[in-house]
Amino acid sequence: MLPIQRMPRRSTLWGAAFLSLVPLHVTAQVQTTVAPSLPSLTPEDKSPNDPEAIYCRPPQAQTESRMLGPRVCKKNKEWDALHAQGLDISADGRKTVASEKYRNLHRNACQSAQDGCL
Repeated sequence: MLPIQRMPRRSTLWGAAFLSLVPLHVTAQVQTTVAPSLPSLTPEDKSPNDPEAIYCRPPQAQTESRMLGPRVCKKNKEWDALHAQGLDISADGRKTVASEKYRNLHRNACQSAQDGCL
């Protein structure tokens, strides 16, 4: 019996022929440089302490659901007025409730379920 000679596969031969035709500059690695820069404040941007600036509270977890509540947006002066009264917006974004901070600092002020203390 004659010895079996191993012949390269046809796909290997075509691959080698293709690579020999590709110029070297095509196979070179492309290098990119990213220079991060911080956004600058434009004159129309308002500072966080400005009473007319709008602050959006992120969605909060609701007690009876796995879903998050809506994002609530108000002017800073409206948030300040609510917090001065010891109130906050509920997690569902529909009504005002006694704020956690106010309830912790003023335990005697919460006496009923109407205050949102239970």
